[in-house]
Amino acid sequence: MRPRAGSKALIREINEALVLDVVRAHRPVARARIAAETGLSPATVTGITARLLGAGLLTEAEAVRNTGGRPARLLDLGSDAVLAAGVRLSATEAYVVLVNLRGDVVASHQEPLASTDPQDVGESVARAMRLAAEGRASSALIGVGVAVSGVVDQQYGLVRHSGSMGWENVPFQRRLAALMETPVILDSYVNSVASGLLLFDGRLAGRNLMIFSVGTSLGVSVVVQGRIHRGFSGTAGGFAHSCVGTGTGRPCHCGAQDCLETWASHWGIQRELERRGETPAGLAGRDDDVIASAADRLGVAVANSAKMFGPERVVIAFTPEMNVPALTARTEQVFRSQYTHSTTPPPSLELAATGPSDHASGAAYTVLAQLFTASTSDADTGGTAAAG
Repeated sequence: MRPRAGSKALIREINEALVLDVVRAHRPVARARIAAETGLSPATVTGITARLLGAGLLTEAEAVRNTGGRPARLLDLGSDAVLAAGVRLSATEAYVVLVNLRGDVVASHQEPLASTDPQDVGESVARAMRLAAEGRASSALIGVGVAVSGVVDQQYGLVRHSGSMGWENVPFQRRLAALMETPVILDSYVNSVASGLLLFDGRLAGRNLMIFSVGTSLGVSVVVQGRIHRGFSGTAGGFAHSCVGTGTGRPCHCGAQDCLETWASHWGIQRELERRGETPAGLAGRDDDVIASAADRLGVAVANSAKMFGPERVVIAFTPEMNVPALTARTEQVFRSQYTHSTTPPPSLELAATGPSDHASGAAYTVLAQLFTASTSDADTGGTAAAG
């Protein structure tokens, strides 16, 4: 049963999240620093850490000697008590990883999909989960994160649109939860990657970022002060379906024409090659007008989005099939050229490579993040969650 607002149980849950988050950010860390970072009293920190040690969520690391007195025992995150699962769905397989509280991948499994029918996919994911978790009964599975290419409403567990899966308004979270006895969180590829960066890359804490994913489909995660901005109905970041056409009439899987998706995604490039009579193949080593057109539109679209939101950093993450030197180099060149006459300085730009394991791990990190998040929205605690 959910704790009542303002109850001792809810306050304890919030304080435990505060303590775990400090350990995550500074591991290994002394209890004195936890008290200083959280504002909790030393006695409260001692009580909370004792409970977390007993539950296996924390472990004691080496002792360090201060200027005087007994050595302080440092605390680290536990590695065996809990696991989170992450699933990366594509049209052909479910890629599953299990990660521990420290974010380490401890198991993985790839399960082929017989079809993209949501029921078939759900059963394949449940089967993959069982196989990945074999021999790990001693660790508690706290949840499953699922990453899907497309527009995802995380709050309601809906895949609003996924061209690669052929899904429209599919309540996949509910379908999968009915097959498994554990909570399920649904998100897009790019938001899953962003979740991983925010949780385990200390440089990004509290930052304003835009993280673009370039792969089978396109997406962007808008991060405001270290939190993913999801927008109304969870549709923030759907820049794949902005119109960038010039009257060429490239049809998109969304039903419109000349979406950015049709020019700069792997799906779009493959469809264009088919229209030209070519047999779609890998893009490695390719450097022609198809790649140039993709880079030109992608670079401009990323720059226009960045100018609108004003982030301090932009990350463009290319999946393996799109990590083509001609595409990445020209995209960067076009992006930078858009700021030649800008009245504001450009954000720092980072090009990165991501793959299925990053999407799956990021989906698992979305589950882990709940353990480190102290939400006071349901608590009437008079402004502070500290007790004792």
